[in-house]
Amino acid sequence: MDIMKDLGLYDELTKMALGPPKENIGPIFRKSDQQDGYYWFSRNLKRGHLTVHRKDMVEFLLRHVPASCKIHTSKRLDSYDVNSETGKITLQFSDGSTSVTDVLVGADGIHSATRKTMYQKLASSILDDDARKRLLECIDPVWTGTLVYRSLVPTSKLREEYPDVELPTGLTMHLGKNKHIVAYPISQGQMINVVLFLHNCDTFGAPYEGHWVMEVSEKEILDQFEDWELHSKALAKSVERPLRWVLHSLRPLPHYVDGRVALLGDAAHAMEPHFGAGAGQAMEDAYVLGHLLTHELTHLGNVADALKMYEEVRLPFANSIVQRSRDVGQYYSFSVPPDGPAHGSPDELNYVRKSIEDAWAWQSESRWVWSDAEQRWRTECSARAKL
Repeated sequence: MDIMKDLGLYDELTKMALGPPKENIGPIFRKSDQQDGYYWFSRNLKRGHLTVHRKDMVEFLLRHVPASCKIHTSKRLDSYDVNSETGKITLQFSDGSTSVTDVLVGADGIHSATRKTMYQKLASSILDDDARKRLLECIDPVWTGTLVYRSLVPTSKLREEYPDVELPTGLTMHLGKNKHIVAYPISQGQMINVVLFLHNCDTFGAPYEGHWVMEVSEKEILDQFEDWELHSKALAKSVERPLRWVLHSLRPLPHYVDGRVALLGDAAHAMEPHFGAGAGQAMEDAYVLGHLLTHELTHLGNVADALKMYEEVRLPFANSIVQRSRDVGQYYSFSVPPDGPAHGSPDELNYVRKSIEDAWAWQSESRWVWSDAEQRWRTECSARAKL
């Protein structure tokens, strides 16, 4: 939200949501894998949060793209090649066309062709077999062991079919053993976004054979939540034509930058969605990188150093959110250590609650990183000028 305020877009954005974020309000957690489920606790966030439909958010941002920016659609990058003498980067697209640029920022998602080419190039320069293997393992996403079912449910439908069930007015988590449900209103309260998770931590990193996204039957969902509380079953039963996603993420990458090529967003740090932080982290990437590239001290001769500064600022923090997102997903599903307390016991509930509260702490503690990056960039440019 700090970024939106700095760009002068905050007020317009809040009109698209249910309203401006309220301070000291955060996700609500329910213990739901039993008939008599109950409100468990809430994790208040210092700054609150906004809920906006992804499509609405993309359209909102597109409306504010400067006229000087030219967008080419229907282009898919296959690979790139760097001229060792000039530093120019030739982009090769799947339609056979090419383009030449001074700087490449790959924001091309979890299946990033930019990341693939970058890490193939990095690996080719390494003599040690184990080190080369570790770099090549960074190219492909890994299965998290989680299956996700997504659906948008009209609020009016839930009210009509379940008049006695309290509908979510904010981010609500229904937690249970090896499963959890996330529900929250979007589109100014007209729709409820319902996301259901099935976890199997033992299969993390295992290959997954089959389609990553496919439409499945409603029964496949209902069978999983039959013994849960009415609040949860109402959400599950209201889902129509659900899509099942095989949830993948990236290993924490050792590099976001190579020369004049940089990775951004899911191409750099595709993460599990348990904080709802992926898009926000991509925006922070773009904000820091955009300011560095347009900084008064940045020019073609030092742009590779500016990209390195972006990496130094963003990689440690974004990678930490990749790991925290994985950890908190395990807490949501009560995947405590095998020798931990029994499921449902007071010891387990206390352990999981504290773990979740600690995992969310970064939302209130995260720093405004642009001022750090800008000061460090000025210091570095000043030091280089004295050489």
